[in-house]
Amino acid sequence: MERNRTGIRTANLDRRGFVGLMALGTMGMMGMLAGCGSGSGSDASGSSSSSKKSSKALAGQKLTFVGDDAFAPYRYVKTVGGKKKVVGLDIAIADEMAKRLGFTYEFEAQEFSATLASVQSSKTSFTMAMSSNTEREKTFDFTRGYYEPLVGVLTKGGTAITKVSELKGKSIACTTGTVQNKFIEAVLPDGDIHTYDGGSQCLQEVLAGRIDAYLCDGAEGQSMADANKGLVLGLLARKETQDYVGVYRVMATKGASFVSAFDKCIGEMLKDGTIDKYIGKYVGKDFEWGDDTSAAGTATKGVN
Repeated sequence: MERNRTGIRTANLDRRGFVGLMALGTMGMMGMLAGCGSGSGSDASGSSSSSKKSSKALAGQKLTFVGDDAFAPYRYVKTVGGKKKVVGLDIAIADEMAKRLGFTYEFEAQEFSATLASVQSSKTSFTMAMSSNTEREKTFDFTRGYYEPLVGVLTKGGTAITKVSELKGKSIACTTGTVQNKFIEAVLPDGDIHTYDGGSQCLQEVLAGRIDAYLCDGAEGQSMADANKGLVLGLLARKETQDYVGVYRVMATKGASFVSAFDKCIGEMLKDGTIDKYIGKYVGKDFEWGDDTSAAGTATKGVN
């Protein structure tokens, strides 16, 4: 692994199958952004209107954001001004936290399957777009939620699947270890379920006709459907998934000192509308919180 003078770290990873599929720029870049404004490459600790009001609780700290860079609209590579940058909802929120709290960070692109181990082994690393559950909370700390997802079902043609019962008898792809994976195994224990290391592999199986449906994050599925003619996206009702798929949170190893500050900052951004602004930009206005953020909950037990 190496780092150049711009703060970009590179490593060998295999999730490059998204090339050309997102119509958002090359997805094969291994990226690390040193705390940037919405992927702009600027110093996240620089002054802004929001940072002037901040207590700078994490001033001077250097953190690492570990995550998949082919997970649109949360994190994805886009060519901006001839340069490839990691952008998306999670990057925008991380940048805003960096400005308000005074820390800097680098983004390290990894497959989802490697992310949990990387975060667990470091007191200065975090990831985003993670749901908490009893098993994960034994090892990780979580902030309150910043985004409430929907579960998507991506198929090649046909009628959109909007109910779990409509998945019976179909072959289903999931990314290993995701909440969508856990959910479908729980509600369809006898289903024909196939797991893969990344969403791009699941997508390829559907496009090739080897798998009937990819069970995914709804916003990710919408990005894939927009970029690939012939794909159909259905969204499962939250009442069917809410016991298994929670809100998306920031996650760090248990005892990481910065989680409490992150949690309070997210609370402020939910209250002042900043997070809704970013959700509207990167996901869509239909996914905004609006006046009711009660489902965001609280940080997990042990976060002060």
